[in-house]
This record gives sequence, structure tokens and C-alpha cells, in this order.
Amino acid sequence: MADSPGIDEPPEHILFAQTHAAPNWSRIEWAKQLLTHTYTLTAPEHAAPILTTIGYINWWEGRGSKAHQYLQLALDTDPGYRFARLSDQMLGAGIIAGWNTNRDTAYKNPLDMP
Repeated sequence: MADSPGIDEPPEHILFAQTHAAPNWSRIEWAKQLLTHTYTLTAPEHAAPILTTIGYINWWEGRGSKAHQYLQLALDTDPGYRFARLSDQMLGAGIIAGWNTNRDTAYKNPLDMP
């Protein structure tokens, strides 16, 4: 997951979206599409990691409500999946992905781009 943005910085900086460089948003979007397709082929008992990652990507993109929905789906499939629970607690605490605090690194909807 930390490799998705295509940034050569420490994984913990990438996971919390606190890098100096902007992520490669098209690469992240492609990863999200690939994960969504993978989810359609995955048995329910193995879906929590995929759903959590999709949720996390939505958080990176500034879509907290959508991220929460994916994290809840992950917890529905595996209530003990710790990464989903911790990620959902992070969203519940109101933590915003660092990239979204800077207009140069924040996700831009392709329809909003010039």
C-alpha cells in the first residue's frame, strides 16, 4: 500500500499522507480500481484487507465518509481486522490526510482540473 503513491519516502510518512512530494494520483486511482476488481473475485472471509485498503485510499483522497463505509464493510466481514478498526478510529477522531492540507498535494477530481 505504501508503494501506491509512487513516492520514495518512508512508508510511515506515506501511510499518513505526510510527504513533501505530491503523490501520483493517477497511480493511486489505478490501484483503487485494481483493488475494487480484486474484491469482486475475493471470498468474503478474505475481503477485509482489500476493503480496508480501498477505504484508506478514499481517506487519502479526502473522502472520509466513503472511507468510513469501506472500513465498516471490512469490519462486517472480519470484526477482528485490526487495521480496519484502527483506520476507522483515525477517521472518527477527525484526522485528515496530510496531502489534503496543501493545495499542491491534495487530490483533485479529474473534472476539477483545468
